[in-house]
Amino acid sequence: MTLRAILAVPMMLVALVLAAPAQAQPVGSYQQTCSNIAMDGDTLTATCTRFDGSTNDTTLAYAAQCVGDVGNVDGILVCTGPVGSYGLTCVNSFVEANILHATCQRRDGSWVQSTLQFQGFQGDVTNCDGVLQNGGTC
Repeated sequence: MTLRAILAVPMMLVALVLAAPAQAQPVGSYQQTCSNIAMDGDTLTATCTRFDGSTNDTTLAYAAQCVGDVGNVDGILVCTGPVGSYGLTCVNSFVEANILHATCQRRDGSWVQSTLQFQGFQGDVTNCDGVLQNGGTC
């Protein structure tokens, strides 16, 4: 192997790292009043403007699984629909009135229809063996 080939390997690795796509940010109205927007795993971080014009550093866990708009409410990132880890094992989620509908995977690998009536959107909605629940453990 020539010296030129040996030196080319690290340069190619650097180019690959720099060319790696950034993690997609969820769409939403927050983009109009927030800056420094970034995704870290499944958590959205941003600096958002408050009603009084000041700014606030804020995060939203499970942002990629939001059903509905991601918004800025007085400097705090919020999801207008339910958020939670259920998005990792449920598909085809939608909200009708105040009921979350989703097709969720059970421990045995099968898929079932599940619903959850909820009062707010700030809790961690989970999939407990195909049953949607508001927080807690299975």
